[in-house]
Amino acid sequence: MLDDLTDDEIALIRGRRAEKAQQEAARAFQRKAIATAHAFDDWSEASGEGLTFSTFINTFGYQDADGQKMYVAVKRIFDAALLDGRIALLNS
Repeated sequence: MLDDLTDDEIALIRGRRAEKAQQEAARAFQRKAIATAHAFDDWSEASGEGLTFSTFINTFGYQDADGQKMYVAVKRIFDAALLDGRIALLNS
């Protein structure tokens, strides 16, 4: 049966598999970023330290290879939450 597939059909299957793997990786990063933002927020509350790249990497101690990307994601999560909080206050 697999021998009956054309090169185009094989390419479609491989493309779909790659797309699915990319979606799964993006979802895994999203969940990791949310968990990291929560952990940083707890740490920040206890330590009194704010979010800077240096603090995130050196003091909070995020050492994974995706440090720059994770810092940007955590910052965006905080920025979005702050904006949503301001909007909620305006609408109350």
